[in-house]
Amino acid sequence: MHRRTPLRMGPLRFRDPVLLCGVLYGLLLFDASGFLRTGLLAAFLHEWGHILVYCAQQRRFPVIEVTLTGFCMRLGRAELSPAQRFRLAAAGPAVNFALAGVWAVLLSRQTTVRGSAFWAANLLTGAFNLLPVPPLDGAQMLASAAQLRAQKKSARNDCKNLHFRVK
Repeated sequence: MHRRTPLRMGPLRFRDPVLLCGVLYGLLLFDASGFLRTGLLAAFLHEWGHILVYCAQQRRFPVIEVTLTGFCMRLGRAELSPAQRFRLAAAGPAVNFALAGVWAVLLSRQTTVRGSAFWAANLLTGAFNLLPVPPLDGAQMLASAAQLRAQKKSARNDCKNLHFRVK
């Protein structure tokens, strides 16, 4: 069985677009409460956090692959330092937690079911993505933090090994 090439629309790559649209249509058809839409919105905003940080760091739009399991940013030949990779991974959960904070303030004034659902969806999306399981953001952040720590430790050791002569 050969691999089908994804449908391309600019920087977007859709894997199995017919299956993706069919499953999404079926799920949204039975989403009378609107909670699925709210969760999808929180996930979409989460991914835009990553995209905006990538655009700020690389000065170009990334290639985004859209699959049944969600969005995946293809970095390609982008050379990212561990600090840049950490910021990129942290951007999605940061957007979710910032939106949850804003919504908590708004909900303190007037509580609505949809507002509470949006608040919960952002908290859950941000927290879930912080799990240290590849390919989630938490695992990316841990790996980047470990690389940063190793770099700092080796830089500290290099300074200790230098010998200075005074004339």
